[in-house]
Amino acid sequence: MPRRRAFLLTVGAVALLAVGCNGQASTPATPALVFPGAPALTVASASGQLTIGVWWSPAQPTVGYDAAQLSIADATGAPVTGLTLTIVPWMPAHGHGASVEPTVSEISPGLYVATPLDFFMAGSWELMTAISRTADAGASDASASDAAETSSASSAGALNDSAEPMVEVP
Repeated sequence: MPRRRAFLLTVGAVALLAVGCNGQASTPATPALVFPGAPALTVASASGQLTIGVWWSPAQPTVGYDAAQLSIADATGAPVTGLTLTIVPWMPAHGHGASVEPTVSEISPGLYVATPLDFFMAGSWELMTAISRTADAGASDASASDAAETSSASSAGALNDSAEPMVEVP
């Protein structure tokens, strides 16, 4: 009798597992994109030429899929447009990144949203951010005024920089 009970319990556990998993991996829901108030943090780029404000959604990131909004400005405070941002969520204490590559979109001049950020475990995460622009990107955005044409990072011109904002995920 004990042998049969063990067999039935095993079959029952396997059946429950199969029903619960339904053969599909569970995927966290995409975060709601809400970025109220002041930035959660502000960092300088590696060159020191750019200032990056960072908001999180949710405001305190949690384990799962999150999002970030980055405002990028030059030394004069002008928004920097036409950038390509490549963001890799990285966990320095463990030496690994996330398996999901976020998509980054410019939603208004100098304002970029990265989603999803796959913070799949609690701890300190770094957004390894490569910031680039080719020499002709943003050229159509520059105004005819001399001031706009001489603005360093906000108008046309090649740009190659980086930043590494950090966040603690509880």
